[in-house]
Amino acid sequence: MKRIVTILSALALLLCGCSPRIAGGIQAESIPEDHPGYAVIYFYRTGNFVKTPYNVHLGDEVVYRSKNNTKAVVKVDKPGTYEIWGKTESRESLTLDIEPGKDYYVKTFVHMGVAIWRPSLELVSPERGKAEWDSIR
Repeated sequence: MKRIVTILSALALLLCGCSPRIAGGIQAESIPEDHPGYAVIYFYRTGNFVKTPYNVHLGDEVVYRSKNNTKAVVKVDKPGTYEIWGKTESRESLTLDIEPGKDYYVKTFVHMGVAIWRPSLELVSPERGKAEWDSIR
């Protein structure tokens, strides 16, 4: 039994080393303009009459709960290709090639589905993203 626990612990440590370090729950104001060691993803959702919330994932990890008039900042330390996705009655995703030093703005919203609203994710330009991000209080 002790051997199985040791093997499982070693496997867990190996798996943790393979995934990117993701830091969520940070303040946008704490991100310097120049950040060559990591990328920053700004997730946000402006308000409208549809209230359907959903979780947004970066790979397998939930990084943001998309609700009206909310936003979140995520730092990604490891460059690479990542899938960002959300799911209600269907799954919607987009693929990002993350590069250190870059900022990415991902707008989340919903559109009409068959039974309930479906998630939508859109990579927007930094100019548009920053303006919409700043409009959320």
